[in-house]
Amino acid sequence: MLLASRPVHAPRQSSQRASGLRVVASGFGWFLLVLASLAGTIVAAWVLLSLSRTTQDHSSSGLHAAWSWLLVLAVCVGAPTFLAWWRYRERASGWVGALSWIPLVWNGCGLLLASQVIPDLTAVALRRHGAWILLERSDDTGAGIRVLSALGHNAADWVDPASVEQEVRLPAQKPRPQVEQNQDALTISFAAEGNAILTKIELEGPAGKMEMPYLFDTGASFTTISSATAARLGIDVPEDAPTLKFNTASGPRESPMVYLPALTLGPVRLTGLLVSVCDGCTNERTEGLLGLNVMREFFVQLDYQAEHMRLIPRSRKSTRNRAYDVTPVVTLDLDGRPEIWLGRVRWVVTVENRGTEPLTQVVPQVVFSDGQILKGKPIPTIEPGSVGRSLVEGRRAHKEGEALSFTLKLAEARW
Repeated sequence: MLLASRPVHAPRQSSQRASGLRVVASGFGWFLLVLASLAGTIVAAWVLLSLSRTTQDHSSSGLHAAWSWLLVLAVCVGAPTFLAWWRYRERASGWVGALSWIPLVWNGCGLLLASQVIPDLTAVALRRHGAWILLERSDDTGAGIRVLSALGHNAADWVDPASVEQEVRLPAQKPRPQVEQNQDALTISFAAEGNAILTKIELEGPAGKMEMPYLFDTGASFTTISSATAARLGIDVPEDAPTLKFNTASGPRESPMVYLPALTLGPVRLTGLLVSVCDGCTNERTEGLLGLNVMREFFVQLDYQAEHMRLIPRSRKSTRNRAYDVTPVVTLDLDGRPEIWLGRVRWVVTVENRGTEPLTQVVPQVVFSDGQILKGKPIPTIEPGSVGRSLVEGRRAHKEGEALSFTLKLAEARW
């Protein structure tokens, strides 16, 4: 009896299956390689654009935006394309295949060179101009700009760790104040009547000067003048003048705030003060209250029995910071949502000047509930009725779901 034999196809089918898997794996690997080359080209172009933009900060002959783009195309795209063509110019298929990996190697080497040879310059470029591409077409509040800026700062932290900005926090204890030399101290006589300390001061306004007795009030937040004194000094009190509720020794008061050009206490002349128009702060002995915005410029020593007050000026190395006086006449707000991207803050703080005098060198700050402080870029000038914008950037650790609590304040401001 003869049995018919059948061919066995299992090995052939297994070989075909393995060959198919190799083709799929090869295609997938080639696809990943193309994606990596594309990503490397984009990152290299981003870094090179930031570097070219930085040259404009240090040189008046910096590259124009159009030339920057041409440079990026030539270096990041043109150069690897030329290398692929030159290497496989005799085989078109090899030339096309080389474009999947040569851009990755070329741009990867360029990024490595930039991070190792010029890490400081690369870090500066990424921090300052990492979001320049979008900034040319949008404002500072866009989500894309915030993400790109955060990527730039994080990349800069990796490239040059030494350039990572230090976190600023509110001090646990106030620093010990610096006192000027004794020859700068002022001794001013006063009349102690009951519990009141009276001294003579000189007020200066557009219409002239006036000397009058004032009450030294440690409980008054701001120095006061009466409406009659304001009129004699030529100081206008607008109906829409900013108002402020402040404390005095006799209790809280709410009064309009106006700008006083100068006040002289002894031989010291203080310029650019905000004062409260308070008719209820005068009596037969005094024309107003000498408040904290004046006395905070000094260390005060009282000799009650000898009836004299010793004022020691605080150490000053530059123009006086009038943030305390300016705060009541400005409105601080955020333009956009207070979002944190990739551990970075990029917010725009708006400062509205509701006063009657221009403001200069205005620096807002964000004070978080845990004490961290982020200062904004200085606003050169804010005219009365105008709004200035300041960019606040910095690192901010924030856990998902954690409440974000902060306060907007003025760090610096001058009249």
